[in-house]
Amino acid sequence: MPKKYRFLLYPLLLNSVLLPPLKADKPLISEKLIEFLRSTTAEEQQKGVELNPGNKRLVDALFEGDSLLIEKIANEPETTNIVKKFTKIEALLVKGNYEEVNRQLAICKKTFFQDPNTPTLLPPINNVVMTCDQISAGNYFLEGNLPAWGEKLNNINNTYYPVIRKFKGLENFSLSATKMGSLTVFPSLIPAFTVTGIDHKQSLPIKYQDINKNRTWKIPYINASLNGKKTILLLDTESEISKLPIDLKDSPHVHIVGHINYADNGTAEIFSGDLGIVDELKIGTAVLKNVPFLFTTTKKAYLGLMVLQKLGKIKINKKQMTFGKNINCNCQQDIHLGSTFEGDYQALKYPITWQGRTDLVAIDLSEENIDFNLLQFKSEFTPEEQILFEKQKKIIDEFTDITKDKITDPAYIVESDLSIDGINYRKRQKLVLKDTRRRPTMTIGASILEKADLYLDFINHKACLKSIQ
Repeated sequence: MPKKYRFLLYPLLLNSVLLPPLKADKPLISEKLIEFLRSTTAEEQQKGVELNPGNKRLVDALFEGDSLLIEKIANEPETTNIVKKFTKIEALLVKGNYEEVNRQLAICKKTFFQDPNTPTLLPPINNVVMTCDQISAGNYFLEGNLPAWGEKLNNINNTYYPVIRKFKGLENFSLSATKMGSLTVFPSLIPAFTVTGIDHKQSLPIKYQDINKNRTWKIPYINASLNGKKTILLLDTESEISKLPIDLKDSPHVHIVGHINYADNGTAEIFSGDLGIVDELKIGTAVLKNVPFLFTTTKKAYLGLMVLQKLGKIKINKKQMTFGKNINCNCQQDIHLGSTFEGDYQALKYPITWQGRTDLVAIDLSEENIDFNLLQFKSEFTPEEQILFEKQKKIIDEFTDITKDKITDPAYIVESDLSIDGINYRKRQKLVLKDTRRRPTMTIGASILEKADLYLDFINHKACLKSIQ
């Protein structure tokens, strides 16, 4: 495949094809939609308006992968029927059931989730169908279906923008789904992302690399083959897209097909760079073809959820990673995948109990820190937390001097009992950092494997920890 393609779009032609014919007395666009869009600022329109079903709680529930909160919102008396339809879609997104999400969104596209007996049906361009198209774009990206993602972005650009931008004050309108990134080639030129060789289970050893002087901070990794070259891969369960260093993008086995403006991870780091297709990735006997990677400012190779989900079922412990379709996971609880509608973020989440409170935290298997099992970022400290920071400033500075781990942001350490799925991890420490550049989040590293094996069943959308016997 050539490195890059250029293409021209014909908005007016596409617009006439994609929109259904209208009767003379039927409006093309919803007045309520225009009213809403005019309430947004020029800056919001330029950066991309995010159409969210329901309220902020529903957005937060999706980000946290909180299926219980989604169910609670769905059952509240004030929740409308249309919002209930979206809670059903959110619940599927949290489980990573992309196929069923696509099916529900196809229904939305045809019916706008309206009762056919409704006296006044919505016009073809309305907030419901635009919200569904936005979710659809994100869903295709999380699934690793770049051709469908590109087609959906083209559909949004060429169906909605020409019509909406004719209205005064909306000349620069855009949707947030189109701001995350885009293709620079025709979607039809991108080959399908496929996997073979996972019908039978196989195991790969997990090795560790020390990254600080006193060996308290390690990086677990597996060996794989990237276009025939042995490669160390970190298991990046807190990111949707796999990442490679920028200098690898010039390989003849890499084809740049687009650009990603921002992709978030579980520790609220934001990455950008060229979106490329790698010809072949071999993990054991599994062969993945046409693998999406983000070429960005990283020195290591990271294997994100987009690839990991292709392996079917995975069992991970301190010593090895076992994967394949026929692993007996026997997990009873649903998997939790925190994400956003746009698809710029996805992270594996798991419920933990800390200080008597149960929360969903992101699992980051790409590192293991013996000093701090939990890492939390907060945008602001409470007065009590500020006092802790002042009291512990000397301790944090001494820790930095001893370990050479740089902690430059305001921080404090708290210790408490940690319990996960009824497994007692005893006293653990959490490092809390104040960082206004990141969105608030909490993660646990590979230390989660100290007392249990982690099972991820991406086929049946389940996950669990099983205590080491």
